Amino acid sequence: MKKREENAAREKPETQGRLQAGLKSKDVIQLIEALEGVKLDFDHLYYYEHTGLIVPSLRSSKGRGVPKLYSTEDFIVLRWLVSLQKNGIPVSRFREVLTFLKEKMPEVLSQPQNWVLITDGKTVQFFDRVSSRAFDVLKDTGQYLFFFPIGKVADESRKAVKKLGKKGRGRRADL
Repeated sequence: MKKREENAAREKPETQGRLQAGLKSKDVIQLIEALEGVKLDFDHLYYYEHTGLIVPSLRSSKGRGVPKLYSTEDFIVLRWLVSLQKNGIPVSRFREVLTFLKEKMPEVLSQPQNWVLITDGKTVQFFDRVSSRAFDVLKDTGQYLFFFPIGKVADESRKAVKKLGKKGRGRRADL
């Protein structure tokens, strides 16, 4: 009986270990394609990491055979970047916004569910749905604005990461 319990303890669900360990690059690529319809490749991830834009926070490059590990928060920021790029926002503009948020509004990155990003492709504003505060990140041009619900992106991303963790390795998650 004791051996069965020991074996059962060793055979913990892969989900817990996989999510605690982080998301590998291939997981991130798979999730981005499923959620955003964009085929991201390893070269893009490499570029984002080596330019300091999105560095895997759980484990960055350590040499051959050692996978990078992204946190769910890293994935949310990456998904946000991909979503904005799909809508015409260049990486350089995203970099400016991300730098501003890290320095002046870290609560947007740590608690994104209440925030909405508003942009016309040149200017960026954040709106807090709870306090009704609005912040300009870049100058206003008077063009049409597009809304990106950051909180919704964060919630969907977390759910997709959990779902990926529930799928066995080697099988494609149908998100």
